[in-house]
Amino acid sequence: MKAIRTMVAAGATLAVLGTAAGTANAATIDTVTCGTVSAQDPTDGWEVKLAGTACFHSDGDWFSLTDENSDGYHVEVHWQTNYDRLGMCKNSSGAGTTVTCNYDMREGASLLFTVYAYDNAYPIMGGAEKRVTI
Repeated sequence: MKAIRTMVAAGATLAVLGTAAGTANAATIDTVTCGTVSAQDPTDGWEVKLAGTACFHSDGDWFSLTDENSDGYHVEVHWQTNYDRLGMCKNSSGAGTTVTCNYDMREGASLLFTVYAYDNAYPIMGGAEKRVTI
């Protein structure tokens, strides 16, 4: 009788663990897609250097935008969905800084984004366009 109770208790424990493990596997996975822009650095002999990096995080629909160089430029990421929504995130906080911009986008939609280096109000260079599913 004691062996049967032990087996029943072990089975109940496994059932609970199985449920917890199943819940953990169903958790949302954050897919991160990044784009970059390089530009000539006027402070370093006009050498082409990495100016900025933007990463879209699918879990929460947000961008991280990093100014990678002390070239005097700021960086922006411009984005557009396939349901006619668009926006821009700007980092003018200086070299080595990262800003985040949080949005609420339609799940399953497509998103296009491009990172740009700007000199005041003028775009200097744009990176490659990135396409992701939200």
